Amino acid sequence: MKRQFKFVFGFLALAVCFQASNAQAKLNVVATTSDIGALVREVAGDDANVTTIAKGSQDPHFLEAKPSFMVKLRDADLLVANGLSLEIGWLPSLTRGARNPKVNPGGSGYLDLGALIDPIDKPTETLTRAMGDVHPDGNPHFTLDPERNAELSLKIAERLGQLDLAHKDAYQKRALAFKSRIDSKMKDWKARLEKTGIKEVITYHPSLNYFLSRFSIKAPVNLELKPGVPPSAQHILDVIAVARTNKIKLILVDNFFDTKIADRVAKEAPGTRVASVGIAVESKPDLKTLDDVTEQLVRTFEGK
Repeated sequence: MKRQFKFVFGFLALAVCFQASNAQAKLNVVATTSDIGALVREVAGDDANVTTIAKGSQDPHFLEAKPSFMVKLRDADLLVANGLSLEIGWLPSLTRGARNPKVNPGGSGYLDLGALIDPIDKPTETLTRAMGDVHPDGNPHFTLDPERNAELSLKIAERLGQLDLAHKDAYQKRALAFKSRIDSKMKDWKARLEKTGIKEVITYHPSLNYFLSRFSIKAPVNLELKPGVPPSAQHILDVIAVARTNKIKLILVDNFFDTKIADRVAKEAPGTRVASVGIAVESKPDLKTLDDVTEQLVRTFEGK
């Protein structure tokens, strides 16, 4: 009887250890931004632990490289980066400090999403500081394009499946479900935007260009003089002239920035309204998913 009890106890202990081992076996994935984190979660589901570095309320161009971020990367199986130089000011120092070869560029645990797309706004001339904060490889704000996100979800599923064969099919299934959902919602978003009749807007920074391009909306001018450079008095007058001439109805300002200049332009251009918009997941409390961000932008065009 005592021997049987020991056998049962040992079996139960082994089962507990096995379950604990399985729980610990989940992939640890670190995403550089809240948008990338949201996209990875669509694919990973409960089969991987996903954390992010930059919060949605932070401008990812300017982030302080904290030691706590290095700790995240030290224990990561996969780092998913936005790329296109968005994190150039802080990510290299974090990966060096983490001392985890897997998450270094070229490592099995490094995935640069920007390298997988055909970016817009790629400079064709030689760059100089006089041009402002121009990204040499193209506009990095591609997560504002729902269709690009859907395609990238398949790439994320492929990499997760390579690192975690046991859940390869589950990752693929979730990515396909996400793509199907986006394909369906795109029809609704396109129809609603078309109904607004708005074909041109003014933006503060080129961050919304992927969204505007996807839905065939033009931005003839930005409130910034150049990317990252505040407008001069003359530039504000030029923007007012464009707003009046083109009968611009909407000025969109990323909620990282003050609307004061946009309000001035709207005051001088009758019929123009200003909207402060969240351009990232968690940049506003109600923006929990990438779908939420797109829906918010569409509703902004609708005046809601």
